[in-house]
Amino acid sequence: MKALIRYIVYGGLLCLTAGQASAGVRVQAQVDRSSPIYSDSRFTYSIIVADGRQPENVDLAPLKNYSPSTPSTQSRTSIVNGRTSSFQILSYQLLSPAKGTFTLPSIEVTVDGKSYQTNPVTISVVEPGTTKQIDVAMKLSSQTCYVGQPVILTLSFYVWTDIVRADQIANIGIQIPFLDDGNFYQEAVDTQFRKVKQTVLPINGQKEYVYQDQLLHKGVDCLRIRFTRVLIPKKPGVLNLNSASVAADLAVGQKQQSRNRFFGDFFGSQYEYKRFGVQSDPIQLQVQALPQEGKPADFYGLVGNYTISADATPKEVNVGDPITLTIHISGSQYLKPVQWPKLEKIPQMTESFKMPSERSDGKIQNNAKVFTQTIRPNRDDVKQIPPIPLSFFDVSKGRYRTVYTKPIPLQVSPTRIVTGSDVESRQLPTFGKKIKAVREGLSANYTSLDALVNQHFSPLIALTSPAFIFLYAVPLIGLLSSAAVRYIVTASPHRKNANRRRRARSHAVKRIRHDAVDHEKPSQQVLLALKQYIVDKFGKPTGSLTAMDCGSIIFEKTNDGELSALYQEIMEETEASEYSPMAFKLTTEKQKEIIELIAKIEKKVK
Repeated sequence: MKALIRYIVYGGLLCLTAGQASAGVRVQAQVDRSSPIYSDSRFTYSIIVADGRQPENVDLAPLKNYSPSTPSTQSRTSIVNGRTSSFQILSYQLLSPAKGTFTLPSIEVTVDGKSYQTNPVTISVVEPGTTKQIDVAMKLSSQTCYVGQPVILTLSFYVWTDIVRADQIANIGIQIPFLDDGNFYQEAVDTQFRKVKQTVLPINGQKEYVYQDQLLHKGVDCLRIRFTRVLIPKKPGVLNLNSASVAADLAVGQKQQSRNRFFGDFFGSQYEYKRFGVQSDPIQLQVQALPQEGKPADFYGLVGNYTISADATPKEVNVGDPITLTIHISGSQYLKPVQWPKLEKIPQMTESFKMPSERSDGKIQNNAKVFTQTIRPNRDDVKQIPPIPLSFFDVSKGRYRTVYTKPIPLQVSPTRIVTGSDVESRQLPTFGKKIKAVREGLSANYTSLDALVNQHFSPLIALTSPAFIFLYAVPLIGLLSSAAVRYIVTASPHRKNANRRRRARSHAVKRIRHDAVDHEKPSQQVLLALKQYIVDKFGKPTGSLTAMDCGSIIFEKTNDGELSALYQEIMEETEASEYSPMAFKLTTEKQKEIIELIAKIEKKVK
């Protein structure tokens, strides 16, 4: 992100404007060359549209071999020699090929209904360095399987704990080429690592969950990052799974301190980084075809070893009463392919029970897939819920098997149907009632009209009654007075903005000091706090603010280049942590530095 802003925005935009006095839309392509482009890594390719709107269409077909990502968009304005130009920037992440020199072809861009061609861009790709401080291993849960049999891939990336604690690693990227070759159906693992700490890293350019823990690897204390994926082969044969690669920026030396803190020590020691990479050994997977002999009629593709059980409640019912049938299917580590047992194919079920056609989706609970259905017995001679079958190909035995649930005994009683004649002939009992006047004691009954009291209520009399006037007038006057005072104090837009400016610092400090610490992603909370501070303090819209925008605003309001550069630097660090979670750690010292920076800005603004 920092390289993109410094190189493309400050360099590329000036190239488009320099020496061009004529108006008109201009389109240019550029590559971020602020750091080397390493093989099997992502680099930034940008399309810059000068003096035009956002493109309606960008034809990326010529770049398909580079796996372009979804673009990020920015808008910029520059003034060169008194001429103002606007720019629309679309930035893509491309996957670099192997070592060598390559030319990225021209791209067709449509702006305001007119087509433009970008310039070709030549790139040089180099191999990352090697180091023993990182390592990678790749394995499968089984080296052989059948078509349709789930196999779990685990990629383990090891990095020395010492360099992680010292913040000497950043921008981790993982490439697993065979995941994109179309030979497998892929799903996330259902049951593994549920209690292990998770984070996010780019896998083949897409953000994926990975799991991290700590252990000894080759005699060194390492942080292990694991990526798992269920692979379901589509066809038989020998599948060659080429090497997976991991690349990361590692510190190779400490930068010399500069008087300008933009290049100095703000988040601890600042390092010179170099790209290093490591590759796993390639592996093979032998995929066998499923036999046709002995395939059951209800087989729908399950491969492995499964068990099925069922329960029902209640078991003592009348004809037509609902029974909740619960079916558990387990025995496999991968349960997403498991489908509802086809109850309608079991003759005893259709003869003895009414079953709705709608069914709820199964849920994975406690390493089993659970299905729940309501059924109703339609006869009083129903004695049980019959066994429910499940067919699969048993890998350990090399043949198809069908397992069943145990029958569930029921006690079904007949239900008498009430007819119209039953209702007409029914004799309702009559009850005699005698009233007796008791004139003695506490239970006396008063039968004289003198005991009656006039309870008539008149609204008009109530409105003119002093007591009623006091009851409703005092609260109403208090409410109206309070509303008037609140409106006078807070309704003015000027006062609202003043209150927001006054509280901007305290809100930002609270989020950095408390909310960020308690959040699972502190960097996101710090970034939100810094953006919201600019919104509250200077009345800027939050939706389009970037790190450069915030730095420019600070410079405009304070005329202090060091403060603005530091503010921009912090935001860029937090944004970068979205792609490399270990690149940013919110320590107490960092909190203090950020809060002090905001305090300095407050003093300058005042």
